[in-house]
Amino acid sequence: MPERFALVLDDYHLITAQLIHDGLAFLLDHLPPQMHLVIATRADPPLPLARLRARGQLTELRQSDLRFTTDEAAAFLNRVMGLDLFPDHVTALESRTEGWIAGLQMVSLAMQAQVSTQGQEDVAGFIHAFTGSDRYILDYLVEEVLQHQPESVQTFLLQTSILNRLTGTLCDAVTGSPPEGQGEGVGQAMLERLERINLFIIPLDNERRWYRYHRLFADLLRSRLHRTHPNLIPTLHRRASEWFEQADLMAQAIGHALNAQDFERAAHLIEQIAETTLMRSELTMFLGWVDTLPDDLVRDRPSLCVFQAWALLLAGRPLDAIESRLQDAARSEAVDKVAPLRALLALYQGQMPRAVELARRALQRLSEDDLFLRNFATWILAISRLMDGDLTVSTQTLDKVARMSHRAGNVMIAVMVLCNVAKLRIRQGRLYQAKDIYQQALEWAADEQGRPLPIAGAALIGLGELFHQWNDLETAAHYLTKGIELAERWGAVGAMGYIALARVRQARGDLDGAWEATRKAQELAVKFDITEIDDLAVALFQARLWIAQGDLEAARRWAEERELYQYIDAALQEESQASIEHRLRKYELLVLARLLIAQERLDETLALLESLLPIAERRNRPGMVIEIYLLQALAFQAQGNLDRAMAPLERALSLAEPEGYVRIFVDEGEPVARLLYLAAERGIAPEYAGRLLAAFPALEPVAREQQAEMVEPLSERELDVLRLIAEGLSNQEIAQRLFVSLRTVKWHAGNIYGKLGVKNRMQAVAKARSLGILPAA
Repeated sequence: MPERFALVLDDYHLITAQLIHDGLAFLLDHLPPQMHLVIATRADPPLPLARLRARGQLTELRQSDLRFTTDEAAAFLNRVMGLDLFPDHVTALESRTEGWIAGLQMVSLAMQAQVSTQGQEDVAGFIHAFTGSDRYILDYLVEEVLQHQPESVQTFLLQTSILNRLTGTLCDAVTGSPPEGQGEGVGQAMLERLERINLFIIPLDNERRWYRYHRLFADLLRSRLHRTHPNLIPTLHRRASEWFEQADLMAQAIGHALNAQDFERAAHLIEQIAETTLMRSELTMFLGWVDTLPDDLVRDRPSLCVFQAWALLLAGRPLDAIESRLQDAARSEAVDKVAPLRALLALYQGQMPRAVELARRALQRLSEDDLFLRNFATWILAISRLMDGDLTVSTQTLDKVARMSHRAGNVMIAVMVLCNVAKLRIRQGRLYQAKDIYQQALEWAADEQGRPLPIAGAALIGLGELFHQWNDLETAAHYLTKGIELAERWGAVGAMGYIALARVRQARGDLDGAWEATRKAQELAVKFDITEIDDLAVALFQARLWIAQGDLEAARRWAEERELYQYIDAALQEESQASIEHRLRKYELLVLARLLIAQERLDETLALLESLLPIAERRNRPGMVIEIYLLQALAFQAQGNLDRAMAPLERALSLAEPEGYVRIFVDEGEPVARLLYLAAERGIAPEYAGRLLAAFPALEPVAREQQAEMVEPLSERELDVLRLIAEGLSNQEIAQRLFVSLRTVKWHAGNIYGKLGVKNRMQAVAKARSLGILPAA
């Protein structure tokens, strides 16, 4: 045969005769040059594959090569099978089937059957419920896979299907093979055999020690196990629990004990690692375990009651549930362990003297070994000093608690404390230091494999807030989204993460998204009934959104409900032991100032801001001082007094420039842009003003008649030079771009400055933009 051809042998795994294998091996050794041999098989054939591989004569397409990508799955499901699914539905099915083509075809058949009888109404529900026990999948796997296996393999598959991960000795323990003391087990050999015959098993490491079953295959096996041997299931889980305990994999040991409904064993194991689990911030996992236990069993274990109460508090669960567990613990010798938690409750509720008293009592009574609780008590004392304005001592104490907690493996407190210090640095206007501290917190908030623990969400949300201020909105959104996702595992997302996300969405012009995030923040604030600060913070942000969108009536109602108008005439008084509500008041009054400007009550605005300025300065709050100066400038601008507006604007710029503040200016909108143009013209921080102007969205140009203040219009060549100046090109670069001499460029630049009435490049660009000659950056 002179032409190239291919011989295809399908279902080769059905061949059992050695004579055929030997004949095929001979053919491979003497293969004609124009021939290709293609073998489709479920298992590696007994042929000299290693030799062929070494010679480069073998091309292998394995399970991972044959799985569909998400795009390929979308094309198959929508174009070929005609299902017209949304992208998130396709992604869910691809994940569920792991790209298995036959599985996708069978799920398509099942969905077509549902759509023909029930319509498209509950496609999402079908996908969510779809498992390996679906009849199409079940029939295929049983008929094509399971029934072809020897009974010993079927038994192994069914009994080990309770495991999410498989390794040889674990499988031996679960299957009870061999009986204890009767030689080595067969688990590892069986796993390797299953991999060789490609029986829906996936290796998890390069050493082939750990495996898992394909998700749909595991569903099938578990379904069959429940149907055929339901009484064996608790025994299998109990054996798995014992193996994991001996391997010091306690989370898995607890999970299998709970699945076995051996609640005494599960409670015993949970108590052993309760403190460690909380120190790693795995609150959701811990609460999931304890919630599964019978309530009487938990109540009889005081230590477990204390740790459950801590987890409930830190995860923001309802106060009633926390109090119930605290009362259970108080009836035992664990009463001293309750004091730090009571202190934290008092702190959340703004009862500072009580928080301090309880924290000190805890430190007096707790043993030195109670590091988890002692660190919490010390942290509470430091926070109380911080809220009283004692920044030096409180910062030193916080730093000490962070280092001690980190050394003791108490990741949760260590990272919480670092985040407290970072927030303090932000209030002090030291944004770059705050970023470094958050980065340190992220390094600490990782497990042994470098994966982020749930508490890392707090640091990521903090970084998101910083990058929002620096106007890196893409990075901010990334940090906030990831931070919220991790914080949900912690169980304590809180309203603040969603408020920060709402700010970013607002900055990107996504007002619907901003309101969606705000509503989510409001839901969380209502659920977190331990403190009112979240409710107040959400309402404050809503008021800012209303003002920004021109809904002044809604903002006015908020101001009246909060009784803010009284502070226009009666200045806010500082209190050393102020309530949380009082501490938030100055931030509310800054929003009130914006409302007063919008209402054109400008004298009242200036009086209010004048009373707030010394408070912010005494409390060392540069960010707030910048905000106050900026609002003063806006009030003077609204009065038509641009000369007076420049003084507070210049102070705001001088404070903000070293730390790179951006959004604090841009969020105030076009009026601030107009002030910045004027500042640049007058030589007030021209470079920084230019960078800020570049962050504003395109602004409407001023009316054409305002350009009349120019001495004479710019020529076409002068406009060309001006545009290149605005792009940041040097005189030499402009000369090269326009094919003129350097002297000519300088001459044109001098004409531009004269016509615009300015003295330098930055002022020229700012003036041209303010007149509408150049578009806004």
